[in-house]
Amino acid sequence: MPLALYRKYRPQTFEEVVGQEHIVITLQNSLKYNHIGHAYLFAGPRGTGKTTVARILAKSLNCAEGPTPTPCLKCASCMEISEGRSIDVIEIDAASNRGIDEIRDIREKARLLPVRDRYKVYIIDEVHMLTNEAFNALLKILEEPPDHVVFIMATTEPQKIPLTILSRCQRFDFRRLTRDEIVKQLAKIAEKEGAKITEGALKLIALQAQGSLRDSISLLEQLLVYGDQEINEELARNLLGLPTYEFTYTFAKALGEYNLAEGYSLLQQIFQMGKNPQQFARDLLRHFRNLLLLKADPRVGNILSLTQEEYDELIEETKLYTIKRLQEIIDQLLILENRLRDLTNAPLVMEMLLIPLFIKPEGGEVILEAPLEKEEKKVEVKKQEPVKEEKKSEEKGIDIEVVKDKWTTVLERVKKKKVSLEAMLREARIVGIDEEGRLVLGLPKTLSFLKERLEERPNRSVVEEKIREVYGVQIPVKFITMEDDLILDNPKISSKKEENLSTEEIRNFFKGKTLE
Repeated sequence: MPLALYRKYRPQTFEEVVGQEHIVITLQNSLKYNHIGHAYLFAGPRGTGKTTVARILAKSLNCAEGPTPTPCLKCASCMEISEGRSIDVIEIDAASNRGIDEIRDIREKARLLPVRDRYKVYIIDEVHMLTNEAFNALLKILEEPPDHVVFIMATTEPQKIPLTILSRCQRFDFRRLTRDEIVKQLAKIAEKEGAKITEGALKLIALQAQGSLRDSISLLEQLLVYGDQEINEELARNLLGLPTYEFTYTFAKALGEYNLAEGYSLLQQIFQMGKNPQQFARDLLRHFRNLLLLKADPRVGNILSLTQEEYDELIEETKLYTIKRLQEIIDQLLILENRLRDLTNAPLVMEMLLIPLFIKPEGGEVILEAPLEKEEKKVEVKKQEPVKEEKKSEEKGIDIEVVKDKWTTVLERVKKKKVSLEAMLREARIVGIDEEGRLVLGLPKTLSFLKERLEERPNRSVVEEKIREVYGVQIPVKFITMEDDLILDNPKISSKKEENLSTEEIRNFFKGKTLE
């Protein structure tokens, strides 16, 4: 069975490691001057070389010519470690061996001398998965380790490791690789494999890998099995199921022009073409991030990874947006990307979060902040009531009918502040005022995700701020689903309904009918 490319081209010496020079130099010097630690912690994102460097360090320690910064790769020890069958280098997956019994077993065996090699090396992968009891058992051997034992622990979540363990390790933080570093390494692998692939396709792979060399090599292998045909960027996008740059650009342009028909059509194509919606959200985020940076200062284009053609297109597109609107769109896209981790309702989630961005504010966008602030000051002066009247309204609360009469004004104020928030708030219905004086707004159970969005502190603050401006009274807001039996649970609402509503009004409210 042929080896996967990421295993076939795994670095065997420190010189072959890509992008972690700060770690490589430190470890080589410690071996050169015989300053060998008894415990190392390798922390960093996936696919950045933690396990690979751990194996190279084990070879350097046990090489027949070692300890040496350059293992020979020819002695029995080096060859066995490379093949994963060394008796004295034990690799453990902490995710499946996370209990105290497994660590006790390690502690007892660690006291025994190596069978053949100079050091007994334990490589514990994903060490943060150990239980608290297992960490306590490991701590004992780390406090008083035998001279012949070296622990190398790797983790993607160092914050989960107890400080008592961290304080006894030499910690090395692995960084994500840059796109240029990944592209250079992929080009070498493609050349050795005799494959024909363009630089644009390699850059696309590096972009999708997000700094992980292992992920990028796996994507490259996926493309190379296609055939002998040269793989360009367009073919790579189709094979990997990614939206094209032109597709992303067209969608962003439609959004800038408030062209809902075009935007909705493009959303439907995402699912018809079998594209990954979460990847589309990431591409949009990257696109609007570039737009925001170029809108703020076009000179930023000098440090962005853009071709001249892409730069010219983005500069032209920035004319469709204000900085404020770009920030709102990016906020919404961040929420969308997070929601799309569960792909069960991806079409509905994308439509509900993206379509409101196509709704143009009445009177156009407010570009200057000063006029808006001036208008708000006027409203505050206009709404100021005599002191006695204001106290009276605060003591007795505000009548629900007054809230309903001026609710459209609240929606208009919210829309000026944040268009997407107004679109969500418009789905809510006024239920009443509960016994704690809170304005209760209900949403259908099918829109429960909107309820969660409205309850987020920034959105709730905007709603309550505009309510105070319109009614002149600070009224807290509570959001519920329509299935909540709020009227029965809150006597104040119940009594108001009985006193203020006639039988005909109650029948119309619940869409019922009178039985004889």
